[in-house]
Amino acid sequence: MRVLLDKRVTMAGVKPLTWHDFRRTFAGNLLDSGIDLVTVQKLMGHSDPTTTSNYDRRGDEVKRKAIKTLFVPYHGRRSP
Repeated sequence: MRVLLDKRVTMAGVKPLTWHDFRRTFAGNLLDSGIDLVTVQKLMGHSDPTTTSNYDRRGDEVKRKAIKTLFVPYHGRRSP
């Protein structure tokens, strides 16, 4: 399989690739698309979600967006 990958890389004229580059792209694209970490973990065959989280290339904007989806009702201060 490595020979096939090397041949295609040469034909395409791109920088060298490894099979792990495909795994990294697969996981990163799923996470970028909003697929949850546990689903990506299962698809990747990882037993530990920490391993999968290493593929997460999303920035702080995703965290801010997640927080904005929360609804916390506020009823004002209650008098004693």
